[in-house]
This record gives sequence, C-alpha cells and structure tokens, in this order.
Amino acid sequence: MNTIESIFSRSSVRKFLSRPIDTAIVEKIIEAGAAAPSSKNKQPWRFVAVVSDEKKREMVAAINSGIERETRGDGLL
Repeated sequence: MNTIESIFSRSSVRKFLSRPIDTAIVEKIIEAGAAAPSSKNKQPWRFVAVVSDEKKREMVAAINSGIERETRGDGLL
C-alpha cells in the first residue's frame, strides 16, 4: 500500500477491545513516535511511562489529579 492509498483508506476507531497489547508492539509504536519529524526538528514530545497494570494506572491517575489540583492553585497547602 502506498502513502496515498493509506491516507484515503484510513479510519478512526471509536471502540477498543479490552485485551492487552503485546509489549513489543507498544515499544515499536513508541519508537515510531520518537522518530517522527517535527517542526524545526524540535521534537517536543516526551514519553514518560507506559502503564499496563490496573493498580499502577490508578496510582498514575491519582498523582496526575494531585498535580492538576496544585497547578490550578486549589490545593490544601
């Protein structure tokens, strides 16, 4: 498939399966993202972590919530 065919045959996915994605596939996607071109070659993206365990996801969500609360200035400190 060439580039033009890829552009015209793409689709947007709105529903996802709940099965886990193979770690090798996730790593390949991250590598592709890191290699993608950017304006003026600034490459402003950062990949912090890939979390697949539910408890770790909950922990990351709680940390993120706290950071957002502190950023807004409505923290308890």
